[in-house]
Amino acid sequence: MKKYILAALLTVGAMTVFAAADEDLCVFRGGAVVYEASTSLIDSVSVKDGSVALYDKDGTLLYSTPQGSVDSIRFLAPVPKADLLDVVFQTDGTAVDISPKGNKVERVGAPTIILSSRYGRFMSQYNNTWSGTASDYFKVNYEDDAAFRSALADGHTMEVLVKANYSGTLPDKEAKYFSSHQAGGTGLMICTKAHGKDGGNEFTFLPNVSTNGKSSWKWASSGVVPVSGQYYHVVGVWNKAAGKAYIYVDGVLKNTVAASGNLNFPTSGCGWFALGGDPSTAVVANTSWNGDVVLARIYDAPLTTAQVSSLYKRVEVLTNQEAKDLVSNVHFYSGLDVKAGGSLTIWGSGFQEGDQIVLTDIADTEKTCTLSVTLDGTTAIHVALPADIATGQYRMMVQRGERKQDLGLNALNVRTEMPRAAQVIAHRGYWNTGNVSQNSRQSLQLAFDHDFYGSETDIWLTSDGELVVNHDATLNGVTLQTSTYEQVKDLTLSNGEKIPRFSEFLNMLKGSPTKTKLIIEIKTHSTLERNLAAAEATVKAVKEMELEDRVEYIAFSYDICKRIAELEPTATVSYLCSSEGSVKTPQELHDVGIRGIDYNAAMMAAHPDFVEQAHALGMVVNVWTINANDQIIQYNRDDYDFVTTNNPVEAQEIYEHYLRNK
Repeated sequence: MKKYILAALLTVGAMTVFAAADEDLCVFRGGAVVYEASTSLIDSVSVKDGSVALYDKDGTLLYSTPQGSVDSIRFLAPVPKADLLDVVFQTDGTAVDISPKGNKVERVGAPTIILSSRYGRFMSQYNNTWSGTASDYFKVNYEDDAAFRSALADGHTMEVLVKANYSGTLPDKEAKYFSSHQAGGTGLMICTKAHGKDGGNEFTFLPNVSTNGKSSWKWASSGVVPVSGQYYHVVGVWNKAAGKAYIYVDGVLKNTVAASGNLNFPTSGCGWFALGGDPSTAVVANTSWNGDVVLARIYDAPLTTAQVSSLYKRVEVLTNQEAKDLVSNVHFYSGLDVKAGGSLTIWGSGFQEGDQIVLTDIADTEKTCTLSVTLDGTTAIHVALPADIATGQYRMMVQRGERKQDLGLNALNVRTEMPRAAQVIAHRGYWNTGNVSQNSRQSLQLAFDHDFYGSETDIWLTSDGELVVNHDATLNGVTLQTSTYEQVKDLTLSNGEKIPRFSEFLNMLKGSPTKTKLIIEIKTHSTLERNLAAAEATVKAVKEMELEDRVEYIAFSYDICKRIAELEPTATVSYLCSSEGSVKTPQELHDVGIRGIDYNAAMMAAHPDFVEQAHALGMVVNVWTINANDQIIQYNRDDYDFVTTNNPVEAQEIYEHYLRNK
């Protein structure tokens, strides 16, 4: 038996194919199989006039492609074909479905697409907060595809090749890399310890199946906890006829659970698969992923153990164990504004003195430039951009001597003048990390530790005049403003802390060297009198601690804002608004001493002229709650003073880029 790869084909015009009867001939492009057929059907392979052609015994052309587009031709054991979804990532940052369904794969945000030296194909990387709101992901919508839904409903298989990135201990939170869950559906994920087979945060297949139509999750957890930086081949199978769900890791069956009945689909609007997160609405993904997804496939059949084993063996064949990355944990922000001759920051581990960055214009791959870098500690580099850099999309490679590593595709928007940099306000503190609660002492301290511009917090006045910190009007079923402090003081947050008193936050602020300001939102109470009492008590508490220059005030209540402006004419007071019926112009607010507008994204989109109007009056402009990196970049571009976000670390890195390139 002879086995040929492209290198051999280049030396001859044609050759007859000899291979084992149970093998397939596979043509690879970009690490993915673009043509596959049984060797029993193929008689010869021809390389002629710059093309590679495959013929059967009758001389009929089976397949032809330009020679330069072929990576290799290999003989491999046959595997099942993904007939519902087979995602292949592209050099231009997009992704396509090469299955017979040809589903549209939508890119949301800026997931990084890099060429994997390990697997010889482009893969996607996600720098989302572990189990947070996903800023970067891919989306495949099947909401109105009856055939797709029917195929899932009669049994299906999901396959993924994935790597997790995390530091220290894996958070005890769900994180989803390929799923379609929302009160129903199916998907692959990392579970919490409570659902782990062996009590760990394990690879899990989770279909929602029941005999009565009610939501019922079937936890096929594997017992395998992902090691950061290690790749795993994970397959989930739901066999409706057998009433079972199975989870395989690296070709080995790890668990079988009962799963009788019918598949319950997600709620309306959430009928889509996310790569890098999980649908929470029609347009938002959460329980997000940090790490890589190399391949993602769905089969309209419950595969057997032998078939799953063959899928893993195919992955093993393609794996280059010798391919070691020069750097790891790389992330950057695509779509930034840059200046010719300015700088660009890339974060990652393992950069060294003497490394260079090679930029290749994907619109004209002949245009490349090799750029010097400056190390910034051990976790980042600053790349010196050339004076002739032009707006476009660039593939970035790190070069060290003879070796190169693809870092991904970066869209650069060149401008002569940079906008003002939008400073960062951590929404309810910095809680979107680990097991931290919103509006907790811990989230406030973490905001201080990062020196964000501000840490937003929410204030309620109890019935006996104590100020307490919480966003919602109730905590654990207790209404704060109608209860005494004695009745609320032992209420517990999700991280185990007791509900904070506002005075504790002020004490933390006074005792901290941080530059971070406390952005105090006084919540709207039940009556005008209660609103004014809360405003007066808050201002009094701040004055008593002599912290006037380290706080700012916000409120949805126009009366609260006006009262604070009367009590503290030099304080920065901003009016919050999220509905058209409550909108006030910058001039209206300025006339009563309110110094800022603090509107949500929808209201700012409805009134784009408010930014310029406010700035002309010497007012500041904040927008909330902005979590996607591309949106944070856009608000920097549009000259906003602040963004309030649940992802303040990412927003701070974007802010520092704009500040550095002023």
